[in-house]
Amino acid sequence: MNYKHIYHAGNFADVAKHVGLVYCLGALQRKDAAIFALDSHAGRGYYDLQATEAHKSGEAERGIQRLIETSLAAAPLADYFAAIHARRGKRLASYPGSPALIAGGLRAQDRALFVELVPAEARAAEREIESLGRVRTEIGDGYAALNAFLPPDERRGLVLIDPPYESLDELKQMLQAFAEAYRRWPSGIYLMWYPIRSASQRSMVHARFAALRIPKMLFADLAIHPDDAGVGLAGSGLMIVNPPYGADDYLTEAYAAIHAGIATPGAGYVEVARLTPERMAQ
Repeated sequence: MNYKHIYHAGNFADVAKHVGLVYCLGALQRKDAAIFALDSHAGRGYYDLQATEAHKSGEAERGIQRLIETSLAAAPLADYFAAIHARRGKRLASYPGSPALIAGGLRAQDRALFVELVPAEARAAEREIESLGRVRTEIGDGYAALNAFLPPDERRGLVLIDPPYESLDELKQMLQAFAEAYRRWPSGIYLMWYPIRSASQRSMVHARFAALRIPKMLFADLAIHPDDAGVGLAGSGLMIVNPPYGADDYLTEAYAAIHAGIATPGAGYVEVARLTPERMAQ
């Protein structure tokens, strides 16, 4: 695999994805009952924002570092900023990956499994992550893990599916794996990230999800460039299945705050809406 997330850690897409993740994790913990979290394409625990790769891309500078400067007081982002330990006037030396965010939010009764295909990244996650809950990291294929570890004994929890989209058939593979996971565990919360590269590609992704005919799908799309700007990654999309109560309003406000803090005025958009209804017609 050629993809290296260090080039992209802390960019606007990471921020958008992790804001949704932190919210869903917190919503599940409104009840005392134990939860399970599965991160199928986990990566490492933390990414060094002083690394040559991060400086070369500049994506964290235009992403999380700028957002801390502009929007640290934004109320909808308070829990996210607390989770990444952002402080006024302080630059982040490292940015937490999804395993660190999940592990850092677990309670003693909770459990998480992080699956990573690249051995070095998986071993880094094992070294770097601390948690009050029980965590385990496995080296392996994330899609196979969905089949192997669902449904969990806890019966409550979430699944994050965040592949690198290196191959042309990644979306097809993800949708097939998700559909089978949902069949096995229809009550879980699923968060699936997808890139937005053009208007037609975004519409195609939405259509492919809708074609699964699974109820309670919410999409949250944030673009900081026009869809067809030709800049590579124009926006970030997050599809949430079985979204927690209040997710629609929360993500609308939170994504608006991210957009205001990062995007060039007048560029891009925020759209949060239901893709499928509470119940599918027979």
